Amino acid sequence: MRPRTRTLSRLSAALLAAPALAGALPPLEQLETRIDLAPAAQLAERSYESTRDALGAGRAGLGVSAFGNLGYSRNHEIIDPTRSWNYNQGLAGGGLSLPVLGSRLQLEDSLNEQQAQLAVLDARRQLERRELLGRLRKAYADYWQAQRLTLLAQEYLQDQAGFEKLAQLRTRAGLLLDADRLELLSGFSLARRDEASGNADRAVALGVMRALTGEDLDGGIAVRPVVPRACVEALDPGDGWADSDPEILGLQKVIAVRAASPRDSAFYPVQSSVQLGYQSLDDVPPGAHGSTALLSWTFQVPLGYRSERRLLERAAAAQLAHARLEYDLRRRELGEQRRELIARAAVLHESTQFAAARLAAADAAVEERGLRAARLDGDVAEQLQRARLARYNAAKALTEADKALVYWYADWARFETAGCGPAAPDAGPRAALPVEGLRAASLTDAGRAAAVAGGPVSVAALRSERTVYVWRSAGWLADAEASEFANLHAAGIARLLISLDAGQMRAARADPVPLVRAVRSTHEHGLRVELLLADPAWILPQQRAGLLAIIAALKSVPFDGLHLDLEPAQLDPAAAERGPLLGALAETLAAASAASPWPVALSLHPRDLDAPAGDATLADVLLRLHVSPTLMVYVANPERAVAIAQPLIAQHPQLSFSVALSLERTPGPETSLWSYPGAERSRRIAHIESALAGANFSGLTLQLEDAWGEAPHLAMLAAGE
Repeated sequence: MRPRTRTLSRLSAALLAAPALAGALPPLEQLETRIDLAPAAQLAERSYESTRDALGAGRAGLGVSAFGNLGYSRNHEIIDPTRSWNYNQGLAGGGLSLPVLGSRLQLEDSLNEQQAQLAVLDARRQLERRELLGRLRKAYADYWQAQRLTLLAQEYLQDQAGFEKLAQLRTRAGLLLDADRLELLSGFSLARRDEASGNADRAVALGVMRALTGEDLDGGIAVRPVVPRACVEALDPGDGWADSDPEILGLQKVIAVRAASPRDSAFYPVQSSVQLGYQSLDDVPPGAHGSTALLSWTFQVPLGYRSERRLLERAAAAQLAHARLEYDLRRRELGEQRRELIARAAVLHESTQFAAARLAAADAAVEERGLRAARLDGDVAEQLQRARLARYNAAKALTEADKALVYWYADWARFETAGCGPAAPDAGPRAALPVEGLRAASLTDAGRAAAVAGGPVSVAALRSERTVYVWRSAGWLADAEASEFANLHAAGIARLLISLDAGQMRAARADPVPLVRAVRSTHEHGLRVELLLADPAWILPQQRAGLLAIIAALKSVPFDGLHLDLEPAQLDPAAAERGPLLGALAETLAAASAASPWPVALSLHPRDLDAPAGDATLADVLLRLHVSPTLMVYVANPERAVAIAQPLIAQHPQLSFSVALSLERTPGPETSLWSYPGAERSRRIAHIESALAGANFSGLTLQLEDAWGEAPHLAMLAAGE
């Protein structure tokens, strides 16, 4: 038995025998599921819900409103100097009113402020949960360390009576100096202090856990909190964490809100409304009846229009600049904190290894001196006691090192709450949709056979997501209906790659508000959106500025990523020229990655992945720049598609791959899956996804001629209909 295992077995036996620790404390993983019940988490949730509902109510007020009036008057009118007329009059009227021009823009501006506040509160409620999670982990670590410290002290104190008697006899006989006796006995005082401290710390930690979970926890045995190995080994210090960080995402949303501010409009200072009404009048006693139909447009322009207009533009620009600066500063600060945590993780891991080695050596020393004490006379008893004290301190040091690692795990909750690998994509509403008959999703081992055989696939079997190229985006830019998004969800689509034609791009660069609204609407329906740019001329150095100008112009749009489809073969199909072009492509990717506020991905031909691109292969360039590749495997034979993609995916485990398949109408059956019957198409898609399923396979990307226009057919494509 190894020394540390032997020590832990002794502690386990003490745990079972200790009356104060009868029962068991729920493990940390179970307590973490109750963190949403904490009052602070509930308060943040209620603040978010209140602002969200207020924003929804405000949006309702932007539409047409009804107005009405009822009245009754007693009148005495002079007809001429000698006559007058007494009569009563009743009136009733109503109509519709619509704010226009500046009146509507000012309402939208107030809603934008609420939208920015909502983004901040959304981030705050998530950060509040992460902070509470960190506090819970630290409290559990305190409780567990106090428990171990108490048990170590109790184990050490078991030898106190026997050694005190022996030390007294040897001191009287002149074989042990009184100073040495007092030094050896001081270890028992240290253990009693540690026992008292452990009991107190355990009570305090238990109170904190009760407050955080809202449950009356018993002070039972706590198991050692598990820190995933991935949390201290091979963590990626890159910028990919920002893609899922709630604070960074919240600041991105604020930037989008500021960029879409209506204060830049020339009509903003103009108060205006349109009213359509009808009024009925009845005079009593004459009994006369009259009515009036009303259509009016009212407006009010301030005398200082130009000054107000200029100040409003400056205020909007200042707000946007402030939001961008805050985003940049906070991203750098959080990135530095994350890098410091990653660096500290390695140190803490090595500290636990060192403390374990010290404890093993101390255990061996106690065992050796224990054997000598049973056979030899002399000072072996004092040596044994010194070894016991050294082992006690070594066990305490190991406990403190373990606690420090759990404390690090608590601090790490600021950046990751569900493990220490890459953040899993948010499934959104997809899990709530029926997926019986969905065949072409990446599956667990239990679900693959059912998919290939044509059986139903459960939600639990889904792992990867699917993406579509949307080359014709006019329908998406218009007000899309919920049914169109439902069709995408039913087909398992989680991500859209949106391309803009020349006219749409000019309009978006001049006024990005419609594009921002379309992206927001897509997010609200649970799908992610990436900007798809695909001009191969941008590979060339003299044309690269055009790509960077588009990125700079659309920075305020809350895209989830930038997807580049830049194929060197479109510039020069000759194989001999691919080397220089791939080198230029690497330079273009570096420039785009530096300029882009979003993660970058690239569609490429499989043959280019391991080809030289400057001083390294293209795969090395993608890894260095954190660019995710999409392999364009446009073959309809599933075995051939797997044979092309699988070796590349396995060869580069640090890259996250998507594989593109063609569902276009025009290519032949060798290239596209379109011409095959639904069941056969479904079987081939399922075979490809199940064969490629793995840690660095993110899913399929589907190439259609008009993905948005064919959205109603995507569900049928998935279900094999």
